[in-house]
Amino acid sequence: MKKAVLLGVMTGVLVTGPALADSVRDVLREGEAFLVAQRESQQRIDAMDTKTQDVDAEYQRLLRQIEGLEAYNRQLQTQIDAQESEIARTDASISKATEVDRQLLPLLNNMVETYAELVEVSPPFLPDERTERVHFLRDTIDRADVAAAEKFRQVLDAYMTELSYGNTIEAYNDVIQAGGGEREVNVLRLGRLGLFYQTADRLHTGRWNAETGQWEALGAEYRNGVYQAIRVANKLTAPSLLTLPLPPPRAAGSRAGYDGGIQLSEDQRARLDVALREAN
Repeated sequence: MKKAVLLGVMTGVLVTGPALADSVRDVLREGEAFLVAQRESQQRIDAMDTKTQDVDAEYQRLLRQIEGLEAYNRQLQTQIDAQESEIARTDASISKATEVDRQLLPLLNNMVETYAELVEVSPPFLPDERTERVHFLRDTIDRADVAAAEKFRQVLDAYMTELSYGNTIEAYNDVIQAGGGEREVNVLRLGRLGLFYQTADRLHTGRWNAETGQWEALGAEYRNGVYQAIRVANKLTAPSLLTLPLPPPRAAGSRAGYDGGIQLSEDQRARLDVALREAN
């Protein structure tokens, strides 16, 4: 009986051993698979975490970019508002300038024609230069590519130049009608007080007669005085006291003469006064 029980136990042990080994291997395989799954899961978690960090960094970058764009847009809007204000002011200035041009151009035409009359009735000093200035002013007024302000400046410059003749002395060469024919002479201008001539050989000396509108000869007693005055004008000698014949004072309204200023007719004087007042 004892032998039979022992034999059964040994048989059970022999049967159970292989089965247990298989079970242990299964457990080990399952544990290894679990570990592999855990490792893969951790890798996926790490990858997701990295991706999340990248997405968050991109999100922060985009937020900063949006903030910069919003600040830039605010600055642009400020500039646009300023430009719109400037455009409005420019439009208003253009409208006003157009109105000023409509009022200024007739005034400039009037001033140029008055200046032309002034040159015409005044004694004939620097005739070519002053006549050319009149032509230049007329051409400038008619030009469309010259701004009204520049036209106004040119006209005022001409008036200032004409005004400066009253307090300057100069001598220049010219050809005049005197003594029954043309003569090449030295012309002497003493401000607006007197206009004289003398030939290079000093044989002929004369002055402009505002009454007759012609050149007239002077006596020999004035020869040296005119000569010395020409030298003073050319800066060849120091200024000195000169004896020269000057016209007597004239009543206003007489023809142009060297009586301390240019004399115009009443109509011409009125037009010149109006032009100067409007220019100021």
